[in-house]
Formats: sequence, C-alpha cells, structure tokens
Amino acid sequence: MPQWVPDYLHQDYTATTPHDYLSLIAPLTEGEHIVEAVQATAEECALLHIHAHDPCLLIRRRTWSTTHIVSHARLLFPGSRYRLQGRFGS
Repeated sequence: MPQWVPDYLHQDYTATTPHDYLSLIAPLTEGEHIVEAVQATAEECALLHIHAHDPCLLIRRRTWSTTHIVSHARLLFPGSRYRLQGRFGS
C-alpha cells in the first residue's frame, strides 16, 4: 500500500479519518469481504476475553483503487457478540 498512498502514515488522523483520506487519494473501485467462522488462537482468546473453544467471526477485507490494493484488514470478533445480516432488493 505505501507505494500507492505514500503519505498515508504521515497524516493527522485527528483531523480526518483513514477512510476519508484513502477515498480522496485512492478512490475505491472494488471491495471484497470474506466472512468465516473460526477458532481464535490462545493469544486472541486472551485479548478478546473469551474461552478457548468459543467461536469467532473473522472478516477479511480488501479494497482496490483501480488495479492496486490500498487496504487490507483482518477483523476478529467473538461470535457471541456479533451477528451478520444482509438485505437485498432490486
């Protein structure tokens, strides 16, 4: 990402959000979410304050500006605290 958004780490994010800055410099042209149920590692369980066998919801997100990936995120949530919902229409 640094080669496509070289000043990203030098922004004052108390004045703007990372999302707003990326939208200005590298407008989103494509996005991807991958959602899966997973077991957390021992370290993740400690950080999330959950038991070893509690299910978790993992969301991997990537966004592109033209042909370049400009953001990647790995988001892990305790499964008992979140719900995934979608609504579609024509």
